[in-house]
Amino acid sequence: MALDLFNYSNPRANVLTDDNTILSHFSDAEWTELLKVMERRRFAPGTLILEAGSSDRTLYIIAAGDVDVVATTTAGVQHLAVIGEGSVFGEMAFFDGGPRSADILARGEVEVLALQQDRFEQLVAWHPRIATKLLMDLGRVLSRRLRHVNQLV
Repeated sequence: MALDLFNYSNPRANVLTDDNTILSHFSDAEWTELLKVMERRRFAPGTLILEAGSSDRTLYIIAAGDVDVVATTTAGVQHLAVIGEGSVFGEMAFFDGGPRSADILARGEVEVLALQQDRFEQLVAWHPRIATKLLMDLGRVLSRRLRHVNQLV
C-alpha cells in the first residue's frame, strides 16, 4: 500500500518529486500492525479537520480525498497548499506538542487514518521496527517541506 508524500496543487509549492511516497516500503504485515493503532475518521466537504492554535498531538494520513491548508497571517487568510491522498498532516504538533500552525479543511469527502500520541507509544513498545520506519518517513516529509519553504524565501 504505497502512499504519496504530498500533492500540492499550488504552483508556488513545486515540491521535490524524486521519491513521493510515504510508507511505500511497508509490508502487508507491517500495514496490518500499523492500522491496529490507527483510527479511521471521515469528514464531509468543507469540514474543519484541524484548527490553527489548537492542542492535539494526532498525526493524520489521508486515506482518501484532499485537504486545504489555510493560515491566517498579518497579510490575511492565505491558502498554503492542497494535500492529497496518501499524504500526511499534523506532523509538527505530533513531534513537538506545540499548537497547530494552520487550519486543515476537507475539500470534498475525506477519510484519514489518525494516529494519536499514546497509540504511537504503544506501537513503539510492541513494534519498534515499524515505529522507526514511520519516524524516518515522517522525518523525510518534514525535511522536504522545510527545503521547499527555504526555496521560497
